[in-house]
Amino acid sequence: MTDTLLRGPLPAIGAVARWVRGHSVEGLPRARTSPAAALKWWSDEYLLQVEMASSRMRVPDGSFRRRLRSELSETIDMFAERGWFDNPRSYHGKPDAVVKDLSITPARSMSYDFEHVTFTSTYKPWKGEPGADRWAQYKPIQTGHCYMMRHHGRPRPWMVLVNGYRTGNPAIDFASFRAKHLHEHHGLNVITVVLPLHGPRAIGRSGSRVLHAGALNTIHTLAHGTWDIRKIINWLRVEHDAPSVGISGISLGGYMASMVAGLEDGLACVIAGVPESDLVRGLRRQMAPLLPPFYEQWGLSWDSLGQALGVVSPLSFDCKVPHDRRYIYAGLLDRWVRPGNVHTLWKHWDEPSIHWYQGSHMSFVFEKSVHRYVDDAVEESFGKF
Repeated sequence: MTDTLLRGPLPAIGAVARWVRGHSVEGLPRARTSPAAALKWWSDEYLLQVEMASSRMRVPDGSFRRRLRSELSETIDMFAERGWFDNPRSYHGKPDAVVKDLSITPARSMSYDFEHVTFTSTYKPWKGEPGADRWAQYKPIQTGHCYMMRHHGRPRPWMVLVNGYRTGNPAIDFASFRAKHLHEHHGLNVITVVLPLHGPRAIGRSGSRVLHAGALNTIHTLAHGTWDIRKIINWLRVEHDAPSVGISGISLGGYMASMVAGLEDGLACVIAGVPESDLVRGLRRQMAPLLPPFYEQWGLSWDSLGQALGVVSPLSFDCKVPHDRRYIYAGLLDRWVRPGNVHTLWKHWDEPSIHWYQGSHMSFVFEKSVHRYVDDAVEESFGKF
């Protein structure tokens, strides 16, 4: 849509134009119009609407509504009392390098040969934390899963990869990150850490119960995932003599990588791909029109949700990775993670390197400019091996 339409006399046209554009942040590059751009836009929008249709929040029954309201209220009270809103870092424990019940077995998926790593995840919610009993009943999340490609011989740098929302499948994740290219061309060891409630850790469909089962499920997914990622980083440093470790994530994995970069010391780089930075802002933009206006009257407030999720937000932590080793790439046509939210992370990180590509959330896999950008980031961070 053009600026002429945005300034036109018909407000409805302007609203449609803003919806199509997806953001109104000053200073961002403009998306170029073309048949390819339209296809990318519509592909993103179609998949988003399928997701919305399958995950749409229904008007909750009385018991579910009471649970949502009471958990959120109890969370606000407990987190404020413990000082976690004032110091979100104190909400997160620091895992050691001991990996319990470790198993490493050869595996193959599609054209990828790798090692499947499993271990007992030692994450536990805080005693008395709302939703902790329910979280403990999710048996699949108690086993951690990683997919690993490593070189034998001298120690090499490691790149930790974090899967996106609804993924956790080795073939899909390896393809998304171009893991074989990182492993063979750049000479890195790579390991994908599967997030809780995803892939083999899922209950039902991968990613279910993360965003639509109450605030505490979201908080525990993020806190648990952060714990497991940091556990694996420590394990690589101690057990594999990793000379350096970087982290890269896509979408929700980009959110997680950004948060780990604010908690973990000594990372060689962070590459945040199409990263969400504010889950509540993103969810509100997508879902608010679908929710009844009386949600606020039920005590299910977006403001309270945003406050509670502050302890697991990358925007709550200063990035510990050196400024010249922070990398972000994002699509100007992204319908899942709007460019404005990526811009917020970029500003929070003191405006480091960022690559805006002419594509959508899903098209990054095929964008040659993204491939070049990541290659350059890896070479700057690790050199040649």
